[in-house]
This record gives sequence, structure tokens and C-alpha cells, in this order.
Amino acid sequence: MYQISIEDFQMDGILVDNNMKYKITFKNQFKAIEFLIYGSILFFGLGYFLYRTEGLSRDLISFFSVYYIILLIPTILIHFEYYLRNKNDLFIIDLHQKIISYNTTLSIHFSEIEKIVLYMPPVWHRKGSIRFLPFEDYRYAAIELKSGKRHIITCLMIYDLEKIMSTIPGVTIQKKKRLIASPFLDQLLF
Repeated sequence: MYQISIEDFQMDGILVDNNMKYKITFKNQFKAIEFLIYGSILFFGLGYFLYRTEGLSRDLISFFSVYYIILLIPTILIHFEYYLRNKNDLFIIDLHQKIISYNTTLSIHFSEIEKIVLYMPPVWHRKGSIRFLPFEDYRYAAIELKSGKRHIITCLMIYDLEKIMSTIPGVTIQKKKRLIASPFLDQLLF
């Protein structure tokens, strides 16, 4: 269990009357996709440099282009899925009243939560900082209620999901590894 302060909450959310409000922000979207952006700049810059100085063959350029597209497509699809899932959502944690509000229409008392399952790539399980694939920054939490309902919160709303979700007292946190953490793929495959 993390020791948490108001400053920790403020890294992703907006503090209002001792409640933390979370929604999709540009900052969290950029954090999630920045590896792809910087990797793309490096990839194309290095490719252009090698092409101009070493005279790379078109076959090698084609190979690297296909490799790049194989990494690009899942990242863009996951980002789009996460955005569509939470684009108009508002998630509020009230530690004093022990309530989570979801879109201001649903209030969940902490005692109604069976568990929170964090779906994340292996790099987040080992608390690593070196990522090899652009979609490794994407993860999500499934808040599973005792009634059987499930609510999804993505890293586009709360970037450090593990830290914030662990502040909810009395709730079991379960971690599941996924190379590609996609609620859609989890529904299809698991």
C-alpha cells in the first residue's frame, strides 16, 4: 500500500473540495503516445541519415517500413480504443466519504468493490523504465463490483493507475500481465 499525499493526487487529477477528479487530458495522452512520437522521429531521422550516407537499398527500407507499421498500428488502435472508452468520462475519488463517482450519475461505495484488476504490460509489473514497444505505456484498470458490473479506467484518465487505485482502502488490487492491454482484446480472448 502506497502512502499518498495530496501532491500525488494532483499529478493527474484536479483537486476540488478534497476530491480528486480525473478525465482524459492532453498531458496523459501525450505521456502514453510519446514513445511512438520520439521513436518515429528517431526511426525516420536515422533512416534518412543512413539512406543519404550509406545508400541503403530499397529492400532494407521496405523491411524497416513494414516493421514500423507493425508497431504503429496496434499503438494507434489502442490509443483510439482508450480514447473512445473514456472520452466523456469523469472519475472522482472521495477518500473521506469512501465513494467513487463515475460520470456523476453513478456513486460506488468502496465496500461495493469486489476488486480492482490492473491490466498492464510486463514492463509495469517489474516497475521498469525501459520500453521496447510503443504500446507498452498503455494499461487500464477494471473496477469489478460485487454486483457483477465492471467499469474501465484507462491510463489516458489516470496515468499512474497502480498508485492511485492502491489508495482506495480495503480493496483488493490484482495485476494481470498483457503484452497489449486492450479491454476489447481481453473480452475476445479471455
